Amino acid sequence: MSAPQLYLASTSPRRRLLLQQAGLAFELCEPGEEYAGEDPHAGDPPEQLAIARARRKALGAVCIDPRVPVLAVDTVVDVDGVELGKAADRAEAEAMLRRLLGRTHQVFTAHCLIVPESGAQHEEVARAVVAGSRPAAAELQHYLDSNDWRGKAGAYGIQDASQRFLRVIEGHVDTVTGLHVAAVQRLLARGRGGT
Repeated sequence: MSAPQLYLASTSPRRRLLLQQAGLAFELCEPGEEYAGEDPHAGDPPEQLAIARARRKALGAVCIDPRVPVLAVDTVVDVDGVELGKAADRAEAEAMLRRLLGRTHQVFTAHCLIVPESGAQHEEVARAVVAGSRPAAAELQHYLDSNDWRGKAGAYGIQDASQRFLRVIEGHVDTVTGLHVAAVQRLLARGRGGT
């Protein structure tokens, strides 16, 4: 078996799938700690939070081959400069979704690629804008009942078949899903010494 192009320091099945669909050869590794106790960047804008978390995950990753680049990613939902994280329960998910409906918000996905052997570090942030329509009450309840919102920033997955009330109007869908493939390809080129 040939060596992977990179290690993905992530537990996200969505990120795995995006890399597989892009045809990139990768292996999984344990990411570094996303939060080290109290997040020292908690007052920062959401975009900066994503960058700091992706960096911590990459730098703390446990990987086997130091010659293989390590990729870590973090996605945040930004509503007027405030981060909407992952909902703890259904009630919080509903409150988050209601906050997103009938308006637009931004999603930032930060990518950090490091080569442990050299210490080289490359970062890129992808941005998308998502619009939320006002679904019928039954449609919103159906999505909440599906539990598809669990473990997702802003309590939604843009790719979820169980929701049709959020759509990307600027940027790329994969940015909102949690990994912008074109950004990863650019980072890999930089990691190999390309432009």
